[in-house]
Order: sequence, then structure tokens, then C-alpha cells
Amino acid sequence: MALTRLMTSFATLRPRIEALTRGRVGCSATAEDIVQDTWIRLSNVRHDDAIDNHAAFTMRAAKNAAIGHFRKQQRRNEIDAEVNELLSSSVDEISPERIVMGRDMLRAVDKALQTMPERSRRIFLMNRVNSISHREIARQLGISDEAVYYHIRRVVERLAELRDSNG
Repeated sequence: MALTRLMTSFATLRPRIEALTRGRVGCSATAEDIVQDTWIRLSNVRHDDAIDNHAAFTMRAAKNAAIGHFRKQQRRNEIDAEVNELLSSSVDEISPERIVMGRDMLRAVDKALQTMPERSRRIFLMNRVNSISHREIARQLGISDEAVYYHIRRVVERLAELRDSNG
């Protein structure tokens, strides 16, 4: 199978792409993941003869992959903040009333989780209870990182509704 001009351009520019990406994200392993994502995206381009400047297209794809990484990370951080807000509250003294309220809230959370679709509940628990990363969950379940984010977001939104309704 002959390499397309776009893939040849990627191979030529790979050291530059790696340096650019590593400089932007500050982590060699993450940079390598982004470079790999760029290669996959470029390998899926079917008509590279319509591209005027293969080098510029390749570099733009790498920059877009890095930007996509930052956006995903920002979404994950937002979810983490929401979950931490949901799960943490200021701890005052432990009283019988607080214990009963805590147990009631735990039952309500469990009930809300049971009403969620199985896949969303499973993904949420894998991430929040078992501390499995989005990428690893996606790999294990054969779905995209975005799908993992969607499922977790769905559960977090339901739990936020529950929190808000219980004041």
C-alpha cells in the first residue's frame, strides 16, 4: 500500500509535531497520545489530492488535536468539580440528625443511580468509585472518550437535580 502524500508529510514532520505537542501539553506521554490521534485522523483522509499544502494541513491537524485534548481535559475537570461539590459538604459535628440525613441522602443517591440506564451507571461507578480513567473505560467498553464523558455527565446532572431538590 503506497503512502499518501499526507502521510508522507506526517512522517517528515513527526519530530516537529512531537516537539510542538510536547511543548503545548508539557507531558511526553500525553503528547505521544495526541501525535497518535493526529496520525489516525490523517490516515482517515481519503482524498488528500484535494489538499493544496500537505505540510500546513498536517500541522493544523496536530494543533487541532492538541486543542481537542485541552477541551476534553477542561470538560473532565468541570465534571470532577461538580462531583466533588456533590459528594462533599462542610463537615460540622456529627449528630443523630446529620446521620439520619446522610443515610437518607445515600438512599436517595442509590435510588437515583438505579433509575439511570445500566451503561451510564456502570461507567459512572467505574470512573468515580473505581477511579478508572475516561480513556481506559472507553478502551474497555469499546466506545469513544466522548461517549464516556456523555454517560458520566448524564449521571452527574441527575445527581445535581437530586441535590437541588433536597436543598
